[in-house]
Amino acid sequence: MIKIVTDSTALIPEETVNKYDIKVIPLNVNIGNDAYQDGIDMNGQKLIQYIKDNPKGDFPTTSQPSIGQFVEVYNELTKDGDTVLSLHMTDLLSGTVHAASQASEIADGDVKVVNTHYIDQSLGFLVVEAAKMAQSGDYTRDQIIDHVNYDIENSELYIGVSTLENLVKGGRISKATGIISKMMNLHVVFQLLPDDLKLQLKGRGKKTITKWLDQFFETNANTNYKFIGISYTGSDEFAMALKKRLEEQFPNVNVLVQYTSSIVSVHTGENAFAIMTCKQND
Repeated sequence: MIKIVTDSTALIPEETVNKYDIKVIPLNVNIGNDAYQDGIDMNGQKLIQYIKDNPKGDFPTTSQPSIGQFVEVYNELTKDGDTVLSLHMTDLLSGTVHAASQASEIADGDVKVVNTHYIDQSLGFLVVEAAKMAQSGDYTRDQIIDHVNYDIENSELYIGVSTLENLVKGGRISKATGIISKMMNLHVVFQLLPDDLKLQLKGRGKKTITKWLDQFFETNANTNYKFIGISYTGSDEFAMALKKRLEEQFPNVNVLVQYTSSIVSVHTGENAFAIMTCKQND
């Protein structure tokens, strides 16, 4: 059998994880001298609440699983002759996939690691697609990888934030940009690409996000999607309104809304959102 492994930034409902027997390895959130496992004893809501309650406290940092953790999981899953397909978050934001790759070379069994170049529900969608194929028993691992790579090519992920402060503190963008945004109340939309967080739009106030959304809907009006996800931090009011609008324009897709992981929350801060899509096969 082919066993599917991923990391905790893949935002997958627990019942889906159990249904398709997906092994999730947690990243870590570090606050001062305390360490928490993402998705186990720390989640996005708790993380955002901590930041709100402790504005002058230790700012949370994140860390990837150790190579040893990956080796232990891989050896356990392959001890009876099964193989592993390990799908992970983009190396642009974390060294997780590199740790997994190093572990695959040390592990006793047959392990293949894929850098999906995505995170959050986009990663989760790719993982679940792979897990469905693996569970069916009708596909080789290489065939599953080909399918995943096809979906990667047809996926997009956009992130909107109302402050750049957390991205600056996390070292993801320059401090100068963060200072300017704080002074000018900039709202920013990025697209996650394999090698960059590409700035799509910036402006003062919430009208910036509305303008970008209007452009998104106009550009993609005739696109045939098989997956759309919305992730958010803070209030779900905007996310639910966005879900309604997306489902009206794309009635054949069930839009899943989830609060993002603590790992992503560290970097986006409160009142952020992401729209993630994958186009339907031709």
